Amino acid sequence: MSDQQTAPPAAAPALAGVGGTAESVAAEEPGAAVTGVEAIPGPVDAPGAPAHPVAVQDPVLSADPGAPAPVPPPRDRRRLRAALRWTSAVLVFAVLGGATAYAVTLPRRTDVPGLETPDDGRWTYPALRLPKLPAGAPRAYAGDRNPGGVHYADLRALLLPAARGAKVDRSFDGKDGWLPTARFIDAFEEADRKGLAERLPQAGLRHIAARAWDMPDGTRTEIYLLQFISAPYAEEGRFDMTTIAELSGAPIKVLDQDWKRGMTFPGDMSVSTYSEDKPRGREHVRSAFIVSGDTIAVIAMSKAGTQPAVPFHQTVLLQSQLLG
Repeated sequence: MSDQQTAPPAAAPALAGVGGTAESVAAEEPGAAVTGVEAIPGPVDAPGAPAHPVAVQDPVLSADPGAPAPVPPPRDRRRLRAALRWTSAVLVFAVLGGATAYAVTLPRRTDVPGLETPDDGRWTYPALRLPKLPAGAPRAYAGDRNPGGVHYADLRALLLPAARGAKVDRSFDGKDGWLPTARFIDAFEEADRKGLAERLPQAGLRHIAARAWDMPDGTRTEIYLLQFISAPYAEEGRFDMTTIAELSGAPIKVLDQDWKRGMTFPGDMSVSTYSEDKPRGREHVRSAFIVSGDTIAVIAMSKAGTQPAVPFHQTVLLQSQLLG
């Protein structure tokens, strides 16, 4: 291909100014006759002869009555198509506008009798985020990379945040976020505290992170995360807390019949939920023990009268997800 570029053809001279019509253009050309419809150039006579004007007959007026109507010029057809498009657009917008106006006047689903979604008592929690791990450290359920189920993340960052609208009990923050073991043991019946204080250190308890809050309806929630030196020691600690000790206010507990059995959890995580057996005292206590590798989560929820199952189960599931 040649390196030289062909110069573009020169633009044609303007025939009319802005807004000029075909009729005005034709009238300015010599030797052209103009009618109301179109201009047809006249014949050229011999040199020196006077010009003879040519009579042009209007095709519309001279057409036979039975002849078909003449086809409009292309310019008229373009105007017709443009008008049709604009008319269609106006109709479409009118329909959409009417539909929108109708939709916004419809009642909400919750306002229609029989279609409202009743509140099942679920709480609203902040968005959950898994904490960052130390460089190269695997998560608790990383298969062969972490066969002991060790939680390398900061245990305090694995605590479930308080539900929205709750009043947080700051006394559970402890020193540097770690709860003293004696404070945790106080959560159990007085007769069981001495034995538990002896057993937990023997089971290799390292430290405890805890959080507690009170909801406007009077529900009290306490969550404890206990980390042991290994998963077998954690299992031993769970055995002690569920067999030789009982949480305060719930001297007799039974398996939670409202808990849905058969739910699956990561790895060998085990979740056991309990409910205070009848006859109950002033408060109804529900509790859960989650064993996740080297860590045990103890959840206690209480309320005067009856403690609903829904927020309790929701809290247990969310805490399980953070440990998984």
